[in-house]
Amino acid sequence: MKTIWRGAGRYFLIAMIAGGAAFQLSEGQAEAAEGVLEIGAAHLMEGQRQAFQSHLASSLLFMDKGFLDSEADDSYPASHIAFAPGSDESEMNFSWYSPSTTRAGQVQYAEVSSGTEDFPENAAVTVDASLKNATYGYSAHEAVITQLKNETDYMYRLGDGRGNWTRAFHFKTKDPSSYEFVMVADPQIGASGDIAEDQRGWDKTLQQAIGNSPDSSFILSAGDQVDARYSEKEYAAYFAPEPLRNYPTATTIGNHDDTYHYSYHFNVPNENWELGNYDNSGGDYYFSYGDTLFMNLNSNSQNPEEHIQFMEETAEATAGRDWKWKILVFHHSIYSAAAHSQSEVVLNLRDELVPTIDELGFDAVLMGHDHSYVRTYQMENFQPLKNHMMQGEVPVNPEGTVYITGNTASGSKFYGMQTEREPYSAVREQWGVPTYMTIQVEPTRLRFETYRTDTEELVDEYEIIKDPSIETVVPALEKVELEANSTVLATEENSFYPETELKLKGENVEGGQYDISLDSVTYRTSSDGIQIKDGKVLAAEGAEPGKVEVFAEVKDGDKVWESNAIEFELVAHEETKLLEAGSEWRYLDDGSDQKKDWIEADFDDSDWAQGAGPLGFPEDEERPELGPVETLVGFGGDETEKIALTYFRAAFEVEDVEEIGDLGYVEFGVDDAVILYLNGEEIMRFNMPETGEFGFEDYQEAVSDEDFGSEDRIERIYLDEEALAHLKDGENVLAAQVHQDDRFSSDLYWDMEMAVNKK
Repeated sequence: MKTIWRGAGRYFLIAMIAGGAAFQLSEGQAEAAEGVLEIGAAHLMEGQRQAFQSHLASSLLFMDKGFLDSEADDSYPASHIAFAPGSDESEMNFSWYSPSTTRAGQVQYAEVSSGTEDFPENAAVTVDASLKNATYGYSAHEAVITQLKNETDYMYRLGDGRGNWTRAFHFKTKDPSSYEFVMVADPQIGASGDIAEDQRGWDKTLQQAIGNSPDSSFILSAGDQVDARYSEKEYAAYFAPEPLRNYPTATTIGNHDDTYHYSYHFNVPNENWELGNYDNSGGDYYFSYGDTLFMNLNSNSQNPEEHIQFMEETAEATAGRDWKWKILVFHHSIYSAAAHSQSEVVLNLRDELVPTIDELGFDAVLMGHDHSYVRTYQMENFQPLKNHMMQGEVPVNPEGTVYITGNTASGSKFYGMQTEREPYSAVREQWGVPTYMTIQVEPTRLRFETYRTDTEELVDEYEIIKDPSIETVVPALEKVELEANSTVLATEENSFYPETELKLKGENVEGGQYDISLDSVTYRTSSDGIQIKDGKVLAAEGAEPGKVEVFAEVKDGDKVWESNAIEFELVAHEETKLLEAGSEWRYLDDGSDQKKDWIEADFDDSDWAQGAGPLGFPEDEERPELGPVETLVGFGGDETEKIALTYFRAAFEVEDVEEIGDLGYVEFGVDDAVILYLNGEEIMRFNMPETGEFGFEDYQEAVSDEDFGSEDRIERIYLDEEALAHLKDGENVLAAQVHQDDRFSSDLYWDMEMAVNKK
């Protein structure tokens, strides 16, 4: 039940749903609260009461914080104002929240003189918005304003269509032939556990960035605006900084934004809802500013064919323009140096997208996700390019693309860097403070400046010059060196030996790198036991064990250069499966705390339930190759409070452990995360932090920032000799603790196989 009453010009509301809570609301907020309660009363279903109570509390709290403009003007309490670049510099896109309504709102805008504070109603243009979905109790509105003039001051305000308006906001259009913009990444409000502190850090970064670059045409965000994809409190904190209402922001969908709540809040131009869309968060989109083309991808979609189609179709649709610069933006950095740099999601995106990025001639790719800073060398065909003409450290008329990964803009979370430096990283740093970048765009120059917010120090600068009047001279080739990532090849197709790749390095007469074209390379071998294709070394059909030498010839002009030789060893190989997919597992799904005894080989699991893999819920949950669920597992009985951890154990026999070699793997399907033990010793974990112990109350999302594995594939993790040392003669036991991502998780899945090589 509910009670609402008026006092001293304010409304108060008490919602009695499985307990009472009091919130102080403005008049506009009270209307929204009524909507929340009415929807709750109409749609509350058995088992959903607790979730609704939590949602109601969250919604009311965000109303108290989120309707930022209602304090200045209660007549129209618009909130979450998303002000974005339009399809080109003559347009701006708007989206905002209001209390639930059936009437679409409006945008009014007018050209003004510099310094004007009063909104010129008589000169204003009014644009009707359209309604779209929003959170319970609210409506979202979208509108586009057009025919904006360059280098002009404007004011705008938002209205309810009944003559009630917010206060007015300023913005200024710039000269699109020479302009600048601010780039930020991963505000991820809420990731620290303190929304207010993250908001302060986010506001500080934006204030500093705009203070440093007040003439910016727009702000560009590389994704993860919030941490919890459904949290309106976090969205309210994200939208709080004042610069977001004076400077349009081109946002990107991050892995923490990947749900329909993102689409509620943002209105982007030229969006293709069919390409790149993931969980109804939104598709790929593009816009232009002057002679620069910007493309923005939703990299949560693990369907690179869609992104490639979007980029190619956009290039074709805009082919009539002579673009001086092309910039690509997406969230999951494919050239980074911290926790996510080697994830399968990232490496797959790199492999699939780079050829198209090269083909379409992008000058820069701007990314986030890895909460650290990386700027690459100019990159082409997956290789760093260093032999273009330089003016100091400035590349002139270079080939390839520079990739830049921005650090967090709020300071809510930082990742440690990988120990080994990547060959593509020109600059890699973890300053442990928020950073931002200003990007200056001129007809012949693209300049990037990165700043830290604690000292406001310029910590990295880079620029590209493209000027056809400057003649470029490439220093001549002097030496060629051949390298390989492995020199052992199996004679038979196998699951263990890594794919062997060759790498050629050229040195020029000045001692610098000489970039070798793949078209100029011919590989030579001492026998026909191996074959080389696209730089990869494979055993030929029917090859016998033995040794083979490989070297390369590089044609440069009229001269042929010969590399050093590398010796490869061909070895015989045999492997066997210790545990097949679809095997019988014992499992416990009662949400109890089993401490650590349950992982031991001699633990008595005879009173646990038993069934064949795959195990999980619901029945139609499946993975390719492993198939749908065969054994249904419980989740605790409460749809809104699913148990965090389910226990699984499977036994298998080893006749003679001395016959097992030093290579192994586990191949599995899991939803959502797993830690796997062999005879009481941990041998691998997936979607969980690399260190630390986690138990029956730990949801994956609460303890880990790992990428979720795609539900369209199974995973494989290789085991080394140390892990295989835990095998023994007789019965062996694998114990898997499978964690749900959160208490609302809709599914669970577990099955695996284990294989080893034989001596």
